[in-house]
Amino acid sequence: MDKIAIVLGACFLPSVIMNLESKVKFIQWLSPVVCCYALGILAGNIFASVWDVELATGLSEVSVMLALPLLLFSVDLWGWSKLAKSTIVSFLVLILCVMLASYLVGILYKDQDPEVWKMAGMLVGVYVGGTANLTAIGKILEVRDEVFVTLNAVDLIIGGGYFFFILSFGVKILTKFLPAFNHTGTDEGEMDLLNWRALSLSKKFLHSILLLILAAMIVAISVFISNHITGASVAGIIILSLTSLALLISFNKKIRHFEGSQEIGQYLLLVFCFAVGSLANVSQLFSNNLWYFAFCSLIMFGSIILHFLCCYLLKIDRDTAIITSMAGIFGPAFVAPMSQVLKNKAILVSGVTTGLVGIAVGNFVGVIVAYCLK
Repeated sequence: MDKIAIVLGACFLPSVIMNLESKVKFIQWLSPVVCCYALGILAGNIFASVWDVELATGLSEVSVMLALPLLLFSVDLWGWSKLAKSTIVSFLVLILCVMLASYLVGILYKDQDPEVWKMAGMLVGVYVGGTANLTAIGKILEVRDEVFVTLNAVDLIIGGGYFFFILSFGVKILTKFLPAFNHTGTDEGEMDLLNWRALSLSKKFLHSILLLILAAMIVAISVFISNHITGASVAGIIILSLTSLALLISFNKKIRHFEGSQEIGQYLLLVFCFAVGSLANVSQLFSNNLWYFAFCSLIMFGSIILHFLCCYLLKIDRDTAIITSMAGIFGPAFVAPMSQVLKNKAILVSGVTTGLVGIAVGNFVGVIVAYCLK
């Protein structure tokens, strides 16, 4: 297939999905991430004989490298530390539960595949901060391509099941066990960032160019650091370096509140989802890989159950427990729709911030668990 057509498809379709999200309920329910990944799978399998795998792989690597710093620019670590105690406690408990579940399941499945330790670390990252971390840790640990693609696909399927459960029955069930949210003294206003959609087209273009230049500079510096230390471009050093640099830059208030970093970062993440989805071979996904489903299910649902049990024992309210769970497992993009389901705008800011912090710390805790298992 013509390389230009692949690039245009990977860049154009995510933009269409993002624009349709607010208009099409099915996309809202399924999420743009799943939609783009599904479109990628369809494209890669329908045009398998002419699909340029090398180009798709390159697109996935470039898009995620640029997306990570953009997503991290909005992190307010100092502000997050000042949030309600229950939010921080709930999220810290979630991190510990995910690490514990991944470590135990990793031991259980250690003989199934020589890269199980890497897979467990990747799932720690994704269940603490979302899809971006799955990719980052996979690059850091240099996991096999087929393992990465299969694990990513299985995670999306199982994650979709949990999302459907929370939207349909989960909230009602948890209401019976967890205390109600205390609205006293809460601020239900929106974040102090200007609405990206309200900006003129020229300002959006300018912001996009500036942010992409800054993200590209961070990636370039990270590559330089890797080459200076090892003499080669080592994915692990590059990812950890750009994560650290982006967090350092996020302390600058002007950059942290510069409109567009989240939107462009999410767009690039969707480009990545399409590109990496196109690498998935459906015929191979369900052949001899059924144990992946059990592996992911045990880690995801084991950590979720542990988290909600701890929230019950610590008397953390229902809304905080759910929003931190969603922010960690799915990332900040899922916080807004979940706050609408809970009919609680007061948790929007803390939930989004928690999700961003999850992206920041997920890479580090994921690598820690992986090497503990190794």
